[in-house]
Amino acid sequence: MNLLPQQPRETLLDLLVESVRKRGVPAGGEAPPAAVLWSDPEREWEPLLALLRERLPELRILGEYRPGRRTGPAIWLRCEVDGGSDEAGGADGAGESGAERERIPILYLPRVSRQDLRAGEECPDRLKPLVELLHRGAVWRHSNGRDWTVAGFFRSSAGGGLDLAEDRRTAKALRGALDEAVMTPLAQLRGRRLEADDFHRLQVEDLARDLLRWLGDPDGTRDRLGDRWNAFCSRCRKELDFDPESGGGGADVQAGQQLGQAAGSWAAVWERFAEAPDAFPGIEAVLRRSQPASRLFLGDPARWPNENDRIEAALREALTELPRLTQPKACDRVVQLAREHGKRREWVWARLGRSPLALALGPLGRLAGAAKPPLGGEGPEEAAAAYLERGWQADAAAWEALAAVGAADETVVAPAVRQLLEPWLDGSARAFQEAVRCRPLPDAGEQPVVEADEDGCLFFVDGLRYDLGRRLAERLEGRGLRAEVRPRWAALPTVTATAKPAVTPIAPDIAGETLGEDFAPQFVETGRPVEARGLRAALGERGYQILGAGGFDAPRSAASRGWIETGEIDETGHHEQGGLPRQLPQILDRLAERIAGLLERGWRAVRVVTDHGWLWLPGGLPRVDLPKHLTATRWARCAVLAGAGSPEEVPRWPWSWNRGEWFAAAPGIACFNKSDAFAHGGLSIQECLTPDLLVTRSGEAAAPPTTIESIAWRWFRCSLVAAGGAGRRTADLRLGGPAGESVAAEPKPVEADGAASLLLAGDEHEAAALSLVVLDENGKILAARETRVGEDS
Repeated sequence: MNLLPQQPRETLLDLLVESVRKRGVPAGGEAPPAAVLWSDPEREWEPLLALLRERLPELRILGEYRPGRRTGPAIWLRCEVDGGSDEAGGADGAGESGAERERIPILYLPRVSRQDLRAGEECPDRLKPLVELLHRGAVWRHSNGRDWTVAGFFRSSAGGGLDLAEDRRTAKALRGALDEAVMTPLAQLRGRRLEADDFHRLQVEDLARDLLRWLGDPDGTRDRLGDRWNAFCSRCRKELDFDPESGGGGADVQAGQQLGQAAGSWAAVWERFAEAPDAFPGIEAVLRRSQPASRLFLGDPARWPNENDRIEAALREALTELPRLTQPKACDRVVQLAREHGKRREWVWARLGRSPLALALGPLGRLAGAAKPPLGGEGPEEAAAAYLERGWQADAAAWEALAAVGAADETVVAPAVRQLLEPWLDGSARAFQEAVRCRPLPDAGEQPVVEADEDGCLFFVDGLRYDLGRRLAERLEGRGLRAEVRPRWAALPTVTATAKPAVTPIAPDIAGETLGEDFAPQFVETGRPVEARGLRAALGERGYQILGAGGFDAPRSAASRGWIETGEIDETGHHEQGGLPRQLPQILDRLAERIAGLLERGWRAVRVVTDHGWLWLPGGLPRVDLPKHLTATRWARCAVLAGAGSPEEVPRWPWSWNRGEWFAAAPGIACFNKSDAFAHGGLSIQECLTPDLLVTRSGEAAAPPTTIESIAWRWFRCSLVAAGGAGRRTADLRLGGPAGESVAAEPKPVEADGAASLLLAGDEHEAAALSLVVLDENGKILAARETRVGEDS
């Protein structure tokens, strides 16, 4: 269930831009590439250059010297990469923002293959200035090492996984309709086999499409239609009673009025616009100029952006009044507003980002409905049951409301969220603290040990609060994966030093002695405090493969167990504070991508665990003073007291690693001596109840995962034996990590018995660190092993 603003309908052009730019994103710990090289020996992508120039300001094209068009010879491209040219602004680049200039340059190379650049002394002179970029840059290529073809990209998972017929007639039709195909919403192309006739239909005259394009760009559309212009005007006159060539310069306004009123045959034109408004830039501006002066002639106000602006302004005033109301009345008012403005979230203006407050009302309404009665119960289990049923939705709705708006509207939405959220948070926290006083939470060793099964990977995500765990599960299920979310109690206090060791396989080897300044327990055998490096070393001694240090994430052998971790949520929360909500959707998307990638690389299951949750309140959590001279150490919501005494207003709780040691926690949702918007370390259901996700592929009972059982070298030839898996598989040698450049003379198929043999392309890689990878038919990595020439394993 997507609770954030509705995104524009995705097209193949969106996926293409994303895929090329993604090639310029460095793997963890690596420096960014100097440039992304896009080789296109057959010039298949050339028909898209006009669209790509608009969508990719960082695009530079090999060709004649025309810097205003971002085109030039190889030496000019090299200067562009190295910052020695200021000429690309010209006609097309004059409006580039600072962010656009900071993007990694993308060099489109028509009539050039990657092999041309790898030819050494035989490389054509005109291309030699680019050869060095093969080593400093990244090549946008298929995972099999070859240059991307149009058909290959469209069939791949990166290009939408379309079912594209493989006959010559379909290939020719696709080339002829390529510019239309990439602008068609993916939803219209998926779910069926695409053949030549489908692409021929895209080339047939489409009056509604052409008229909308003309309205947004009259001169450009007329040029594009060429010989079809007269036929287009004739159809407009006959079918729509409108002449694009009418004099006076007001033809666009006349058409805008007809479009907004959507009467008769114009209704079909409006429906075409409403289906994908982002595909027709410029229509909004025309409608703003065309709106009738009298509201009597508007018809449906949903079709006029000025009307949407007026209603949005009235909503802004209503939300501004919320902090003046009591919390119960504010909740009732928000529920009422959510009903009144619910339809506006379906208007095209919401999809174009013109109704941020109407979109924010969706989560605000859920927050108002869930945040009336505080959570309570006689013990923590009862409080947890109420939170699992409805409470987590209030927490999710709070940050989603802020994520739905930009900085300009945050000044309205943030106070509204605070008014709805703060009393519920504080009341629930105080009730939870009383429940824990009656029935303590389990100690660190009283819950099942967190372990991975064979071929399973543990993914530790610092600060994955329960509501984020549920949202992450929804994203994973949207990818066709199975995600089971189970609750688990955090160790106390809810800080990483205490709580992280409790969700690792080495928890039985850890105990607490004296509660020190950093809340860390100790290894039983050595007495040393548990810290990140020592924790990973202990996991390695238990046979866990430590992932993430360079991207080598595939199981190294059968029955492997993996460990990977990220601190992005916790780090972002402490750094961004009130700005955290805007970052969370992207963080969750990255986590889902990482988990899906681990499963693609051969792990049978990924178990996602975390150490603690957190509290978040826009404007800052309330403050309670705790004099520094009374504490040995003091964090936002927990402290170690100096001596046995404790101020009456500061509750004390036993440490989960040793009940003989006690720490102080701030009452309710307060922070000690500060007012952070994001904090943890105390006792609240949000900090203490964490998600434990088990993620597997749907229908996982099929074939076992692919593993590389053995590697043998004879001179520069590498032979391998792969076990498990099913379907067509290919073996390849990559430079460095699994995502590196192919250095095999040619990728080879894995035979039915699991055997394959690869020849290294050149002796310059004799001493290099290589990765042997096995890929499925879509280019996904199924298994990978590190290797070097001459090293059998």
